[in-house]
Amino acid sequence: MDKVKAFSIVEALANGVDPITGEVMDASSPYNHPDIIRALFLILNTQPKKHIKKTLEQRQTENIAKRLPKNHGLPWSQEAIEQVIALFNSQTAVADIAERFARKPNSIIGLLRKQQVISDEQAYAMGFVFRRRQGSA
Repeated sequence: MDKVKAFSIVEALANGVDPITGEVMDASSPYNHPDIIRALFLILNTQPKKHIKKTLEQRQTENIAKRLPKNHGLPWSQEAIEQVIALFNSQTAVADIAERFARKPNSIIGLLRKQQVISDEQAYAMGFVFRRRQGSA
């Protein structure tokens, strides 16, 4: 028996369902005793959860649901980076660039800074919020 099948059997038991027939177990079943149910859920919760990588569309949908720009936190393509730099160099406002690429203005400024198009001082003057990376002093 593989781990996935064993896990699904224990999960069914914890939910009061017969894993073989799929029927709800009788209230008098030992699997419906509160201590047994707690023990089964404890076992289920100690299993490491598999990280399921979300698709680009799923991440964009989540961003919209959170009222964030559609592409917030998503990686930049090289083509998009080049377009942002070209727009910035042609005097397009950062807010307009951000709207066009469905990003926050701070993301545009951060990208320009990372690509060395602008200096830290210029980024700061534009309102860039410098964030400390976790683990740095």
